[in-house]
Amino acid sequence: MEKIITGIIGHPLSHTFSPAMHNSAFKKFKMNWEYRVFETKPQDVGAFVERSKKEGMKGYNVTIPHKHAVMEYLDSIDRAAAVIGAVNTVVNNNGRLKGYNTDYLGFLGSLKMHHVNLTGKRVVMLGAGGAAHAVGYAINSCHPASFHIYNIDAPMTERLIKQLKLRKAVTGDISRSVEKDAVIARADFIINCTSVGMHGDSMAYDIEKLKKGAVAYDIIYNPAETAFLKRAKKLGARTINGLDMLILQGIEAFAIWTGKRPSHQLYSKAIKKHLRKNDI
Repeated sequence: MEKIITGIIGHPLSHTFSPAMHNSAFKKFKMNWEYRVFETKPQDVGAFVERSKKEGMKGYNVTIPHKHAVMEYLDSIDRAAAVIGAVNTVVNNNGRLKGYNTDYLGFLGSLKMHHVNLTGKRVVMLGAGGAAHAVGYAINSCHPASFHIYNIDAPMTERLIKQLKLRKAVTGDISRSVEKDAVIARADFIINCTSVGMHGDSMAYDIEKLKKGAVAYDIIYNPAETAFLKRAKKLGARTINGLDMLILQGIEAFAIWTGKRPSHQLYSKAIKKHLRKNDI
C-alpha cells in the first residue's frame, strides 16, 4: 500500500523538530503515513500547493516565511486563521485545501499546562511579526487587564492591533525608555515573540525592571534557555520556553489530519531522541 504523505514547507528547514514528532505518532498508531520536509523558497509556494493537490498529499505544516503567503492558494481558511492572518496547518479534504492556525491553540494549551491565567493580568509582548499574531490573538481571548506591545516596526504593530482588533492594546517602539521600564516593572506576564535570542546572547529588550514572581515566556525553544529567560530567572521570574507550544500545536495539527491525538509525552520523547541523535 502506498504511503499517505504529510510534511512541512518553509525556508530554511534544517532545524525543524516536526518530522521527529509526527513520524513517531504515525509509528505509534501503526499508520502507513510519512511526514517529510519540503524546503520551499518563497517564489515556489504556489507551485508546491498545486503539486500537493495533484499528488494527493493529506496535508502539511507551514512555517516561516510562508504562513501568510500560502493563504491565497487555499480553498478555505478557518476563522481563527483568517483573523490571525497566518496559516500553519493545511489539510486536503478530497482535493479541497483548508488552512488552520494551531499556533494559538498550542500557546493557550501551554499556558494551561503551566497553570498561567492571563485574565485580568498586565501583559507585555515583544514583537509584532507572524508569531506575535497568533500569540496576540490568544492573549486577547484571555481578557488581560492591559496589553502592551513593543516592536521595532511601528506600522507593523499598528497593523497587528487593527487586524486582531486589540482594543486594549498599547503600542510603542522597542527602544529603551523610562516609561517602558515602568510598564515592565508592573507586568505579570511578558513574552518574547521575536527571533532575538535564537542565535547568540542578545535580548529584544533589557528586562532588568521585571518584578519577582512575574512569568517570562519565550516562544523560542532552541536554545532551551535564551538570554531573555536566563535574565528573567535571575530576577526571580517563572520562565517558560516555546517547546510545549511547539508540541501542543503539533498535536492539534496531527488531529486535524488524522482525527487522532498523540500524547505530549510521545512528542517530547521524540524531540529528545532527535536532539541526542543530532547532537543539538
